[in-house]
Amino acid sequence: MAKYSLASGLFFLDAESTARHDVAAALESIAAAGFSETELMAEGDEWQAPGSHDAGPCREALERFNIFPHTIHTPMSGVNLASSIEEIRRDSVARIGDAMRYLGELGGRAAIVHPTGATTAEEAPYALENVGAAAERIHRSVSELVDVAAETGVRIALENLPNTSIPCRPLKSMEELRAFIAGFPPEHVGLCLDTGHACISGFDPAQQARVASERLCALHIQDVDGKDDCHWVPGHGVIDWSALGEALTDIGFDGAWTIEALAGRTESTAEQVAAECTALSKEWEAGGMSNPG
Repeated sequence: MAKYSLASGLFFLDAESTARHDVAAALESIAAAGFSETELMAEGDEWQAPGSHDAGPCREALERFNIFPHTIHTPMSGVNLASSIEEIRRDSVARIGDAMRYLGELGGRAAIVHPTGATTAEEAPYALENVGAAAERIHRSVSELVDVAAETGVRIALENLPNTSIPCRPLKSMEELRAFIAGFPPEHVGLCLDTGHACISGFDPAQQARVASERLCALHIQDVDGKDDCHWVPGHGVIDWSALGEALTDIGFDGAWTIEALAGRTESTAEQVAAECTALSKEWEAGGMSNPG
């Protein structure tokens, strides 16, 4: 049975996706919305450099509000596991590893990892001529993170990312990702399907779930208009949720059902978006995943 989680980014990020709220405040808002699970977010000034991160305050807040941290979104700003600049690649591995250890201390299960990031001005952009080399660097990075997964018990969940703003981006589809992780231990490396990313990249989220199959261990549930990464509550966009629900049932998905809705592209407050997410999760729990309305 699905266990819905509300991503803390709804209360942790502002309209420009800048980290602004403290963790305790975000968790309090998630609990107030009626959710008992969340996806933590390793963003903000304290996550800009590798180092020791004290999980104590977060653990206290999780216990106070009775919330389980099923997943954590590892750092994104300045992170690129495919970087051709070795210092950036190593730093990215270290920062993601820190987030995995942090979640491990809290008893969480999976770390959402972006396999690629934007290239810097000093690097050649992704192109047909260098995409293979970029994939090799990602493989080296994930291989290093597998050691952290074994150490912490936190599974790596590589997320499908959109190619709308980064042409020739490697590993954008579940076909590519599934082939890429074939040699990694399933208990340490799985996949996260972002429904909105799949849609705006020209893929059917339900079909992508079937491709990921038993390696799918996390979901980012968000709706889009078919062009932009909107992060709307399902029902405001074009995704066929009934088809996705059928696919998830067929593959026996039992990972994290994280609603990753944001308020930035709406006229609603974060609290109003959270209330929509609460109503949606109850509707889906009662009647199965379906098209809202």
